Amino acid sequence: MRQILIIILFVLLSTTSFADKKIEKDLKKLSKFNSFIDNKGNPYQIKENLNKDKTIILIYTHGSSGKERSIDKCQKKWRKVPPVIYELDGIKIKDFTVKVYKLCFGVRGWSQSEEDKFWGVYDKNNQDVDSVLKLKDKNGIFLVDKSEVSTKKKVLKLKVDDFKDKGFRNILLVGHSAGAWSSLVLKSKYPNQIKGVIAFSPARSGKFAKMKNPHKGWINWRNYKMSLIKVDKLSKVLVYAHEKDPYENTKTLSFLSEVETVRFIDTSDTKCKKNTMLGGYHGIHLTKCFAESDPKRKEIIKYLDQIF
Repeated sequence: MRQILIIILFVLLSTTSFADKKIEKDLKKLSKFNSFIDNKGNPYQIKENLNKDKTIILIYTHGSSGKERSIDKCQKKWRKVPPVIYELDGIKIKDFTVKVYKLCFGVRGWSQSEEDKFWGVYDKNNQDVDSVLKLKDKNGIFLVDKSEVSTKKKVLKLKVDDFKDKGFRNILLVGHSAGAWSSLVLKSKYPNQIKGVIAFSPARSGKFAKMKNPHKGWINWRNYKMSLIKVDKLSKVLVYAHEKDPYENTKTLSFLSEVETVRFIDTSDTKCKKNTMLGGYHGIHLTKCFAESDPKRKEIIKYLDQIF
């Protein structure tokens, strides 16, 4: 019996190690694209003698690329830190100083054959989510853990842990689209490790508003990803949304707007024009116009002031 337990433990450790080493290898390659960003949008290195107890770290994460089979270096315009966030770098909140950090999500996920197998089983089982959550690869790793839904969360949690290990305690997550969604999931799962979340246009299931009759499989998978956000665990959260966002809008995100501990900001009345390169209305909060002209940008300072 003891030998069997040892074998089981070895298998579990080896498969976990295999998955972690792959992500670690990719993160090492991506490390040169991650950095602190100053209030002009330029990368820089922080000083070693920084007072960590009086530093607020804002970790910014971008939206989804849809490229899970190759390393994404996050150099596209819409993956950069938005002006409304990088302009916060160096400001004072009471006696705290804000530092903005850009994190690239772009590690490799599942292979094409693994993805095909995943959705093939999903369709075969009448879009039953439980049927695919049990699928594993040849190394015994759950396929769902290799999807972008999971790899983003893992990369973000590793960075939070890294800052914690270095002595930083005042860590907030800031994200757009899939980055915002992943931030909300992590905040609800680790409410005491993450001070708060600023979420711009959170989304995780592709275009919603333009799908007049979304099929059952799409709805079931979206509901699964919604279930990953434990709304009863959310607190100190600021969410920005727009009614014309084709991915998730003010109506489809009502499950967040109805939570008392979530401050929900409707920016549908913004004077800023949509930018095609930034995803239209989905990226309205990433524009310079929003950072310079929209009065609701000031809610971020109010939010930080309330927390600290």
